[in-house]
Amino acid sequence: MRESLCYALLSFGVKGVPAASRAAAWDLINAASDLEGVIVDIDNKNVEGIRLVAELRENERTRGLSVVVHTVQSGKDFVMQMIESGVSGYLLKPFDPASARDKLSAIFSKLATHNGKRRHFRVQPDPDDLARAHFRMGGNPQLLSGKILDVSLGGIAVDLFTPPAEGLLQPGTRISRLEFAIGGRELSPPASVVLLKANVLALRFELMTSADTKSLEKYIFKKISS
Repeated sequence: MRESLCYALLSFGVKGVPAASRAAAWDLINAASDLEGVIVDIDNKNVEGIRLVAELRENERTRGLSVVVHTVQSGKDFVMQMIESGVSGYLLKPFDPASARDKLSAIFSKLATHNGKRRHFRVQPDPDDLARAHFRMGGNPQLLSGKILDVSLGGIAVDLFTPPAEGLLQPGTRISRLEFAIGGRELSPPASVVLLKANVLALRFELMTSADTKSLEKYIFKKISS
């Protein structure tokens, strides 16, 4: 669940780091120089959530952090206790990756510390991955292929091996099937052209299946956490 929540945070341009206990959380907090907020699982006894929230508010260095509570508890007494502790938001269980983005979006919209204009994390495949992408345009027999320069949850940049026909790839041009492999999985989403400069083609994913999205999330999370 912790890693799934970290995957969901990627779509907001936020790098999440999972911690399995209160002690592990403090180790990460003390080591971080750019921490902006904490999501605390109040119901996990290893996290000691109530104690952790109190400590965050008592510590001079962390009292300004945004704290979001992840919990099944929604009773009035509990909510009042959290309000008095200075909690910024609530992420109610059960956690469902499909709906988590909507819940997180509502929370982030209320947090002054979050920049809603953040872009997706872009990561570069390892040279040993030999990451390649290829596609055809409707009515054109030419197979266009290239080396993947970087990939994000929103799109991909490709260094084409051969230049396309003049005027073939204009901004907004739709590609019905973009085929590439990343993280050991074959993906084939539709995409649209963002720009073509020299032989570097930037593409935006138009539609991703939940399985494809999960695969990309795992790959990107692994890259930014290594």
